[in-house]
Amino acid sequence: MVLTQAQVLLYLGHFLWPFLRITGLFLTAPIYGSSMIPPVIKSVLAAAFAAALALWLPNLPSFPGDPITAIYTGVTQIAFGAMLGMVMQIVIAAVACTGEIAGLAMGLSFAELQFSETPGITPVLYDIMLWAGMLGFFAAGGPVWLFAALAHSFDHGTGLGPISSWASLAGLGGTLFSAAVCLAMPVLAASLCVNLTVGLTTVFASQMNLLTIGFPLLILTGLWVMTGSVFYIGHIVQHLMALGMSEITTMLAHG
Repeated sequence: MVLTQAQVLLYLGHFLWPFLRITGLFLTAPIYGSSMIPPVIKSVLAAAFAAALALWLPNLPSFPGDPITAIYTGVTQIAFGAMLGMVMQIVIAAVACTGEIAGLAMGLSFAELQFSETPGITPVLYDIMLWAGMLGFFAAGGPVWLFAALAHSFDHGTGLGPISSWASLAGLGGTLFSAAVCLAMPVLAASLCVNLTVGLTTVFASQMNLLTIGFPLLILTGLWVMTGSVFYIGHIVQHLMALGMSEITTMLAHG
């Protein structure tokens, strides 16, 4: 069997375009881009997923013969896949920032850990909420939704969504802070009440200062309120995931 150059470029395009977009997804997406997964395993998974999509997607363009066009299209595919993963990374970061804000409010930010999923030393509550966000993302089928969105992004070839949808991704970053503050609001309110109570108490009893009474009381109250508010995190995470999937939908190319 003799293959022509056009057939080779067609087969190469069917495999290479999904592979590059999946590679970009693996750079930023939660679970997929975890540093706990060895790079070799990620490469094998990306190649396997790309081969599966190559058999499932019949309308992918062939690999261009022009090197400049090939490089430009390849870079855009990687960037688009990274953008899809970044949307869900913002959702996970919103939940993780809740732990950092709560730790600062209750005076527990000094407790730090070196976690492999974060680039530097982070507060313990940040790591706990990061795990909670990733487990919630996994339990809600987020990795499956994200890969399904990537597969459907090839419905109209290798085309990308409008630039305006990419710009709205920057606005989604504001959701990170607003959602984190909303999740940490019970701890912030409880910490404010404890600080006011201790402050008024020290006026009448100076020996009951912040270090002996207020600091332990602030930490215990903050942890108690944060533990009680864990049961309500699921609704906010579900809302954040819905916002993320809506943003991904606007980023997909429409014919």
